[in-house]
Amino acid sequence: MKTAGRNKNKRPGMALPLTLIVLLVAGAMVAVSFVFIENMMTTTKMKTDDEFRLNAALAGLERGKAWLYQRIASDDIPSLSAPGAINAVTASESFKELLVLDGGSVPNPTISFSLDDAEVNVRIYDLAYDFGEALTFQPGIPPRMYRAREGGSLKAGQSYASSNAAEGNPGSGSPESKILKAYLVRSEAIVNKGEKDEMSKTVEQAIFVQPK
Repeated sequence: MKTAGRNKNKRPGMALPLTLIVLLVAGAMVAVSFVFIENMMTTTKMKTDDEFRLNAALAGLERGKAWLYQRIASDDIPSLSAPGAINAVTASESFKELLVLDGGSVPNPTISFSLDDAEVNVRIYDLAYDFGEALTFQPGIPPRMYRAREGGSLKAGQSYASSNAAEGNPGSGSPESKILKAYLVRSEAIVNKGEKDEMSKTVEQAIFVQPK
């Protein structure tokens, strides 16, 4: 009888550790759930913000193409600000040497506008440029691309395999070939410019002028 009494007295004491363990496990599960939800919300926000920057950059791309179309339609074909071979480019100034002219005499560094919280900058480059042996290729430099008319046929190509890898060579056409215009429209959307959380998205598209 004494033994049975001792067992009876021990049972309530065993419940307390079990209760604490259950509470500890439940608390850990709640904490994990909060972390999971927070990560999910952060991922969703990052995706939404990235889509916003992409849409803003695409809007800039369309504005640049519209500007280029208006110029070409009026037979005011944009070209480089500096004639002749390009021997040096300024990467820190968005390769200004390859930008087209605006109005025939004024360089067109950017077409800028704001879209909600994004600052959009559009730059238009002339890709049918000649470059000298001294030109050092840098990441982001617009590649030299061209279409050449030789007699009744068209030939398209580029001067090197990759501008970022500095591969290839200038190449040359026959004396009878005519280099036709090609452009690169590059649009960059920036959010929180100048701040620690600054983010940007860049899209670009090559445009070839259809010969008449």
